[in-house]
Amino acid sequence: MQPEVLAGLIGFGGAVVGAGGALLGTWLQQRHQAKLDRQQRRETRADLVEERGRAAAEKALSELYLLRRHISTWKAGMNAEGKNTWFGTCITHADEADLNAALIPEASELRERFRDAMETARMSMQIDAWESEHEPYLSESDTEHAIALLSAYMRGDPLPTPTRREERASLARSMRHEADIDNDRDSASS
Repeated sequence: MQPEVLAGLIGFGGAVVGAGGALLGTWLQQRHQAKLDRQQRRETRADLVEERGRAAAEKALSELYLLRRHISTWKAGMNAEGKNTWFGTCITHADEADLNAALIPEASELRERFRDAMETARMSMQIDAWESEHEPYLSESDTEHAIALLSAYMRGDPLPTPTRREERASLARSMRHEADIDNDRDSASS
């Protein structure tokens, strides 16, 4: 083989190897960049979810503080209209707190526990409004427990132990859920 042809083949082989290396390097760089981009998007999404959760929890907590403040306005001997107004305002604050807590993402245990705590607080408000003639101790205590639940969530602490009243509300909710499932099965089999 002539030296010129041999030199040309060697040069061509070198060019092919160089181009292949460049393509491989580009492909590896793009893969690595795509991996970094996916990780960055996941982190951004997680930050957004956490930010939304904190905002919803802060709104719910604010409503609970308003509720606690309103509970203290109860006076012994109020007339029926005053009791009705007091109870209505309590329920409005409780509903707003419940609504905001329901919007907290990735916190199913908190949402469930909070729903039970607020159901307990609503029952307490009804008892305090219509059946008691003393300070609204039950409403205040149950609202404080709901505040403790949200505060622990916001601090990242473990949730406080459920009160007995909260446990009863949880049991009642699960029994209603099971009864609904049984009713659905009975309806479907008919």
